[in-house]
Amino acid sequence: MIYILSLPPDTMKFDFYIPGVDSKEYFTESSRNRDTLNIWLTDSSLYSQPQIKTIIKFPFTDTLGVTGYKQDTIVMRFLAPKPPKVTKIKRTVFTFESTIQSGFLRPGQSIVFKSKTPFRQPDTSKIKLYELLEATRQSLPYRMVKDSANSCKYYLKTKLAEGKKYLLIADRASFSNIYNDFSDSAGTKFSIKDPESYCKLTIAIKNYNGNRIIQLLDKSEKLVAENYMTKDGKAVFPLLDPGVYRLRVIYDLNGDRKWTTGDFTTHRQPEPVSYYPAEIELRSGYELEFTDSKAWDIGVKNFKDPKLHEKKKGK
Repeated sequence: MIYILSLPPDTMKFDFYIPGVDSKEYFTESSRNRDTLNIWLTDSSLYSQPQIKTIIKFPFTDTLGVTGYKQDTIVMRFLAPKPPKVTKIKRTVFTFESTIQSGFLRPGQSIVFKSKTPFRQPDTSKIKLYELLEATRQSLPYRMVKDSANSCKYYLKTKLAEGKKYLLIADRASFSNIYNDFSDSAGTKFSIKDPESYCKLTIAIKNYNGNRIIQLLDKSEKLVAENYMTKDGKAVFPLLDPGVYRLRVIYDLNGDRKWTTGDFTTHRQPEPVSYYPAEIELRSGYELEFTDSKAWDIGVKNFKDPKLHEKKKGK
């Protein structure tokens, strides 16, 4: 169950409970801004109910502009899917993603496992990490560390070196979730990619007095990396894959290091955004530097040009 506030609660609380239900039958996770609560129901007799009465307590500003707490009852309803028309029910396999699926890691990148449901503690007796040598393989020590804010994420901590090849073997049921689904066995080979195969972009930012967030986007508008700057200078983006990129600046007027939306009740406009007026193409091993006459003048605001979503054929 997911509950979202329209604005972060700042220093105030955003609470939740289910009347008449032991708190051991569910657990709560908050987002970093504490404006979202994810409630994981762990007891089957609870999550199989067609509806659950829940109570939330949250900050609320009335028509006079006075902020206090408001308590509300929310009924969460669940429509169970029809059971499949088969005589034999297949076992549900616990699946997850990892940063080593592609076979490569960036220098300094961690091995991360992500799932759609919360992990149980992995069984490290069934998980082996090896360095692959020419004629044999050598076992490596590691630690499995749970993310402090997200139960659907685990980190594998170990020392990896550039130019080396590795093998991670996870036997069946080495990973599982809180609903007693277990993973299948899997083996993944990977290596640390050569830093010289990556690209680097450096761009000088000028003509603006104030905080700003310089964001690098890929061709599908997905955020790749960002630099936070309090004054004019150079924004540096290392270890980039070859491809076409765009740059965006967020004028961080309130200094909270993120884009702030507008607020109708207080007549606040959203923080302004501007785009670099051209796409940037990076090729393998390239280092591009835009300085001096090629510096980005963010004192001039440019709207996003939809024609730059795709590069023209033949160029």
